[in-house]
Amino acid sequence: MIDASSPQPALIAVDWGSSNFRSFLLDKSGHILSEVTSPQGMLCLEKAQFEPALLEQIQPWLNDISAQKNVVPVLMAGMVGSAQGWCDAGYVECPADAKQAATQLQAVNNQAGLQLHIVPGFKCQTSNLQPDVMRGEEVQVFGAVSLIEHELGLLNNAQLEKLVFCLPGTHSKWIRMAKSDHGHTLIDDLSTHMTGEMFNIVLEHSILGKGLDKSAESHIEEIDMDGFLQGVHTSQREGGLLHHLFSARTLRLEQRLADDDVTSYLSGLLIGSELCSVLASSPNLEHIYLIGSSQLNNLYSEALKELGYLSTTVSSAKASALGMLSIAKQANLIISKEAS
Repeated sequence: MIDASSPQPALIAVDWGSSNFRSFLLDKSGHILSEVTSPQGMLCLEKAQFEPALLEQIQPWLNDISAQKNVVPVLMAGMVGSAQGWCDAGYVECPADAKQAATQLQAVNNQAGLQLHIVPGFKCQTSNLQPDVMRGEEVQVFGAVSLIEHELGLLNNAQLEKLVFCLPGTHSKWIRMAKSDHGHTLIDDLSTHMTGEMFNIVLEHSILGKGLDKSAESHIEEIDMDGFLQGVHTSQREGGLLHHLFSARTLRLEQRLADDDVTSYLSGLLIGSELCSVLASSPNLEHIYLIGSSQLNNLYSEALKELGYLSTTVSSAKASALGMLSIAKQANLIISKEAS
């Protein structure tokens, strides 16, 4: 129920990924008035199920908004805008700012008559000339920069060159930002690392997971930090990831790694290998901003600290909210009463 005396809703922002659904009811300043989360990601839905699934989550908000005789737009981001999602929203080519995303929103026809749009993904050519893409993370980094600048003041390119945004997850994203000649915040570059997915594959489908409890999701919440950091340190040695992975078996055979610590060690190996790759290509890097779940933020923070790097956690919810609000305003989905 929306309190009539509270700030009025201006936007329903939806972050709809492969595995999870998250929605925010925002006021015009980006404050979160209400939040809904669900494990109903787009991968478990057919095309015809997207609208009913969305309405199931946000209908209470819509009822309250309708009772107040208001109309609030709905803006979605994430894999819901992929070719396998509700509607293909395409991609914006990097470097690009939030305004470019706002001008390429994909309108979505729907039976409920909602003012419904999807934010396009972002794509770029990496330094090794490989294409890379993301959907949903672009919204979070735009919002994260706003949060940081609110605290520290406007950032310039010299400062941005020394920091990077890491969004750990199934497919971890590392995103570099820049400023345009007009001072607009740009997504300049990104790289994806399949660290979380590899963790699941190794545990569930390789010899390294034999005889272990294979619930990868439960393991990530029960990581032993000593075993994890042992894996991080091993990942920094010569030999490479494919060689180091087998050490999870040999150390176990020699009883130098307890069964209960194998998953922690493997997590450290994989995250450490990811960090090794990123840090080696970033000689000027001084600070990493982490935008993810509390469990993953903690693991990445501890690994980075062990390797001598500073990191700061940014609220994923606040970053998403501010990023979505910024795009909605630049797309003129939200117009102040003074301007109307």
